[in-house]
Amino acid sequence: MRLLFFLALMLLCDNSSTFSIQTPAIQTTTSSNRASPSTSLYPSSMARPADFLHSPTTLRSNPGSSVPLTEWQKPSRFSVKLGAVGIINLYGLYYGLTSIFLGLIWTVANFFTWLTYKFTWKILLLKNFDKGRRISVFLAHVWGVWLMRLTRCYPIIESRDSAPTPVKYFQKSMPTVSPSVMYVANHCSWMDIPFMGAAIGWRNYKIVAKKELTKVPILGQSILLGGHVCVDRTNRRSQIQTLKKGVEWLKSGVPLCAFPEGTRSKTGRLMPFKRGAFSMASKAGAEIVPLSIIGSERVMPVGWVMPKVSSRSLKAKIVVHPPISSVGKSEEELTKEVREAIISGLPESQRPKEL
Repeated sequence: MRLLFFLALMLLCDNSSTFSIQTPAIQTTTSSNRASPSTSLYPSSMARPADFLHSPTTLRSNPGSSVPLTEWQKPSRFSVKLGAVGIINLYGLYYGLTSIFLGLIWTVANFFTWLTYKFTWKILLLKNFDKGRRISVFLAHVWGVWLMRLTRCYPIIESRDSAPTPVKYFQKSMPTVSPSVMYVANHCSWMDIPFMGAAIGWRNYKIVAKKELTKVPILGQSILLGGHVCVDRTNRRSQIQTLKKGVEWLKSGVPLCAFPEGTRSKTGRLMPFKRGAFSMASKAGAEIVPLSIIGSERVMPVGWVMPKVSSRSLKAKIVVHPPISSVGKSEEELTKEVREAIISGLPESQRPKEL
């Protein structure tokens, strides 16, 4: 049976080009399995298809550059490489199937949400109905919570009570005066988004996300329905519009979630911050709640298409720090204070090297 399972996975690898998820191509090599020029069937610049039980020592994300693989990024037992898509193991397969099953229910719910918005806004002309796009965020949170619970990927959350309470769910109208809150966290894995959602809880919030995510099946539909803030990192005009939209949400009492590093850290260590999120907080006079996400880079490492292990087995957690006021502070001062707070909650292996 085990042999039949691996044969089935190998067939999937041969047809990996049909997958819609796109991740950077990963090439792996070792000194023990590198064939000589006279016997190699593949050019040195081409990744080998589906090496089982391999132990790579180098991660190559683009030609001419290489980054040493950390221990948790290496393939585990019974893992398989799905071409350029990434690596997956038995746990990742279970996580993926669970995600797809719940995702189908989520898709249907999103479709009826879209119909509801169209009917109330266009036909009944009820412009204030769910003005904060609360329903879509609620459905996404239900999907995320069930997925993490069923796969034992729900993180440990520390000091959650230190976070202020913004607009509550199912509140009939937006308050004229409410606390503006922005949640800011380090970013080193795809699991950071559901982890952050778990820490924020059952609240209405908007994520500052890259525009490319709107093309991901199911997730992209939810991002657009929920009114999340999308930014085109190659378009300066889009970045300005993102800033304005983010400030509007904050001033209306809807919290924002952002990863100020701008992209995932390939090593798990905290990278330099960009000031876009802090500019939004300053203009809206919002408080910033720093979040330290610990261990997510081990749960779903770079180069893996699905999580490698459950977060419970690694005791991945989120440390929620006390809110930091943006009033009377320059963007540089605010950035430094939030960064120091996040670093204080990270283990040595995730802190920037210069410290």
